[in-house]
Amino acid sequence: MIKKVLRAGVVSALLLSSGSSAALAQVSLLERELANPQAAAKADLGFRRGSVIVAPIPFSNPMIGSGLTLGAGYLFTLPGSKPSGAGLAKLKSSNGSEGLGGGFSLSFADGGWSVSLFAAEATLFYDFPLGSSVNIPIKQTGEAYALRVDRGISESLSAGVSFTYLDSTIGINSPGLGVLPPILRPDADLSLGKVGLDVTFDTRDDTFYPTEGTLVAASLSYGVEVDSIFGGNFKVLDRSYTKGLLSAAHYREVGESGVLAAKASLCGLAYSAPFFDACGVGLANGLRGFGALDDLEPWSAAVQAEYRGRLSNRFGYVVFAGFGGGGESLGSMSFDSGGFAAGVGLRVRVSRKFGLDYAIDYARNDDQEDFLYVTLGQRF
Repeated sequence: MIKKVLRAGVVSALLLSSGSSAALAQVSLLERELANPQAAAKADLGFRRGSVIVAPIPFSNPMIGSGLTLGAGYLFTLPGSKPSGAGLAKLKSSNGSEGLGGGFSLSFADGGWSVSLFAAEATLFYDFPLGSSVNIPIKQTGEAYALRVDRGISESLSAGVSFTYLDSTIGINSPGLGVLPPILRPDADLSLGKVGLDVTFDTRDDTFYPTEGTLVAASLSYGVEVDSIFGGNFKVLDRSYTKGLLSAAHYREVGESGVLAAKASLCGLAYSAPFFDACGVGLANGLRGFGALDDLEPWSAAVQAEYRGRLSNRFGYVVFAGFGGGGESLGSMSFDSGGFAAGVGLRVRVSRKFGLDYAIDYARNDDQEDFLYVTLGQRF
């Protein structure tokens, strides 16, 4: 969870100068040329021709509240490759959560290789739901480090390996409550290492804001808890788990400026994972209208679709809907751990060069719960 929250801030800083790996609102001529290495060499490319920006990034998150990320980033594109960037970010939210992170992502060798490195530390305050009416106030502190290397197999197919380390401590954030409930005690103080394998098939016509094409991503990771004994001089392996994620998104141009986007995702766990790395429609599947910790299950799946339109060069809008569910196994998933949600959103153009948008989304689920999201870039 710490890695997810801080990564959002760091990615915002990395790509704030002109784009986001998750979003654009229109396809530019430059981005179309990047798909063709010969044409890309003629574009305004190269490390020295990048963009710098230092700016505040407001956000609203149902888990940690609203706040501000101060980000500084530099984005550039090497010939024949996808955009690269480096940046720093510091975030602070209305409930006292704060964090600091930094990293870089480099795509080179005509798109044949991509390397990214990420590091962050954070202190988060949030409520963990126990049943339908009881919330436990939690304080979580930790630090995270991640390295990923991807290799382009063909123009549309790539594979990669990732390594992640997370050190996390969880406690009760209330003087009147002394001990964690049993469901949280295994995650009270842990060091977690993960290795992952990723495969991506990408036929989109644009890296940032596709109007046509398909993106299929599959990942399989193995996580293991590492405990320190004998004064920290010796480490032993404790529980371990395997996690798989599969998603498929398709984009289609509608009319002169509209885009219809749809995404389906599936998450599955084997053995016992920390609660903040579990599957859930609001956490692993990213479905708007559901809390990140409300529907945690070993298995979850979700489908969402949205229409993206433009009001002007500066303003755009989205209309979206989705549903999802979860369960103990693939065959036992139901809407009891999920449901249906829909909403609308406003897009405010930050960078015309790459089409970066502030995204402000309002969602309501079938339990009549309301959620507000303020992020940088589209949802998917």
